[in-house]
Parts: sequence; structure tokens; C-alpha cells
Amino acid sequence: MKSLNDIYQDGLKLLEQDKCDEAIPRFDDIIKLRPLLAGAYVQRGRCHWEMRRWDLAKPDFENCLMLDPENPDAKWTTGLIELQLGNFERGWMHYENRWDTDTFQSPRLKTRLPSWEKGKGYKSVLVWCEQGVGDQLLYGSMLGALKKETEKVTVMIDIRLMNLFQRANPDIKFIRHDSRVNNAEYDSQIPIGSVGKHFINDVADIKKHRSVGYVYPDRSRLDHLTHELALQPDDFVIGISWASTAPRIGEHKSVKLEELVGLWDIPNAKIVSLQYGKPDHDIEPFEEKTGKIVRQTTVGNFFDLEGVVAAMSLCNAVVSVSNANVHLAGALGVPTYVLDANKLWYWNHKEGRTSLFYPTVNLYPRDYLNAPWDAQIAEIIKDIKERRA
Repeated sequence: MKSLNDIYQDGLKLLEQDKCDEAIPRFDDIIKLRPLLAGAYVQRGRCHWEMRRWDLAKPDFENCLMLDPENPDAKWTTGLIELQLGNFERGWMHYENRWDTDTFQSPRLKTRLPSWEKGKGYKSVLVWCEQGVGDQLLYGSMLGALKKETEKVTVMIDIRLMNLFQRANPDIKFIRHDSRVNNAEYDSQIPIGSVGKHFINDVADIKKHRSVGYVYPDRSRLDHLTHELALQPDDFVIGISWASTAPRIGEHKSVKLEELVGLWDIPNAKIVSLQYGKPDHDIEPFEEKTGKIVRQTTVGNFFDLEGVVAAMSLCNAVVSVSNANVHLAGALGVPTYVLDANKLWYWNHKEGRTSLFYPTVNLYPRDYLNAPWDAQIAEIIKDIKERRA
């Protein structure tokens, strides 16, 4: 007979292999025998969370917190689930525990400045960036709301985003994420991921406080790419990004380029690659196999976000898996169709298919982790054809 530890390790191995429904019975057995073992609730909750069963994941993490009230990972995950479910007050409260976890790697600014709070009369705030480009773009949608409450707003942002934000928001100052700052110039500070807790208390607040079209392309880059791609007036330009390079989960968020081949059947479609990283190497074998052409540019899609945004601005539509390109397209205001494999909380808030944070972004979630993409891709192609018509 296996020991509890052996059963637990079996469950963990299955979970790491993304065999969530096979792992759950292992953790069920442990909970029946040892109902006070907090770790078993966490792992079973992770399984349900991966399978998009928020209603089953939430009580498991709550049980963990009852048994281990100071568990930072359970607090943070509970916060993410509450945000998904629209319970924003509790969600933001637990989300603040992200720096106490082992998995949250974003560095924290060392400062003695007090935390900015709405209605407290602060005159100047330093907003400092955290997490990745996509997160900075998402939370950056609320900088306009912050500026209405504060005379001077300075934002430390990823250097690749600095000019994109600055052109569209002249009343806010954007500086490099690694800048040395003089604390004497500010009376408060806030991490960009914490801005939302002061403005989003219910789902209706998202529309009230998020900005639209809050990054702008460089006009000279637009002109150059129009010439480079030899675009004609009747071209229907579709930008595509089919892969995520995120560690471990990237493969599950990605699609094979061949699965998108139906996009080439859209009348006058000109398909342009917005992909970054190693998946670029997929293009040559795809073209040899299908005879379909993927247009590429001289834009360096990972470091040159100015070029990516310029390319997106020339697109009639963007089709992408969930990665930073979706946030760029959403912030820019380009019609975007997302193959959503994530449990990211902000994609859960939408009207029909349309994201509340990005009103030009349409979401096509699959039913569960590892489910095939066939139905979602077919719907995207159908919807783009209807829009094209």
C-alpha cells in the first residue's frame, strides 16, 4: 500500500504533466484521510483552476487559508480567483500578497515613500513597473484615472514601452524602468499592478476607468512598413502570432501555424507575422508545405515594440494566442481575436466575446487545459469573414 507521501507525489507528477483530472483523485484520497493537510487543498485547487473550474478551485484555497492563514501562495491565488469572479475588494486585498510568494519574481521598489491612496490629497505620485510587458499595458489602462486624482504622475515603465505611452499621454511623464529617481520629487508611490484596487470595485467600474487607444505608433515607422510590405488599398491585412514563449505554460498557450491556414482563404488577405522568439522558425516549413506566404518585416518583434505597434496599426485584424501582442493590440485599439488558453483573471470580464479592459479584443477561450483549438479557430475565421464582408 502506498504511503500518503507517495500518493501526494503521484498527484504532483500528474499535475506537472497537466493531467489534472487524473491528479484530483489522488488529492481527494489524501483529504479524506488527512483533512487538516493544507497542501492537498492547494494542489487540488490548482487542478480545478487549470481546468477553469473557478467554483471548485475557490473553496480549496479557502480551506487552505483556514488551516494555514499566513500561506502567501494561497492568499495570492485566492486573490486571482476572486478577481476572476468579480469580487474585487477581496481580490485586490489578497493580490497584494504577490511579493511574499516564491513564484512571483518581479522586483519590488525600495523606497520610504508612502503608498498612494485615492482621496488622501497626494499631489505627486511615482508609479513603478512590475511584471511583464502585457501586465504593464493592462494596468497602464488605468493611468488616466490616476492622473485625474493627482497633479503629477510619473511612471517608470519598460523602456520598450516608454515612447509608445508618452506620445498618447502627454500629461503623464514616462521614464525608463531602471531610472534613478529622487524621492524628494514625489509625495507618494504605487506599483502599477496596485492602481486598479483604487478604481475597480465592481465589473461596471472597468468601463468607467480604463482608457482606450492609450498607445500610439510612430508615424515614420508606419510609412516605412507600408512601403516594405507593398500594401495595396484592397489588401485585408491580418497580423498573426501563434506561439507563447512563456516558461512551461507556453506550449499550452500556443497553436501550430498550420492550424491557422484557413485565414489565407479570407478574400484579399495578406498575412503578416507578428511572432517573436524561436517560433519564427515555423514559417519556412509551413510555406514549403502549404504554399501559403507569411509576410515578414524587418521589425525585431521582441525588442522593437515600436515596430510591432506600427505593423499592428496597418492590420485590419490581429489573430493571436494570449501573449504580449494581445495587450499591445488592445491598447492600440486594433480589432483582435484571441485564442485564450489562460486562467488569467482579466480575460474573464467581458461582454459576450469582447474584453471589458480592451473593447477591440474578442476572446475565444477553449473549454479546458489541453483542449483542441479547432472550434475556436473556425469561429475566428467565420467572424473575420463576416466582418470583411
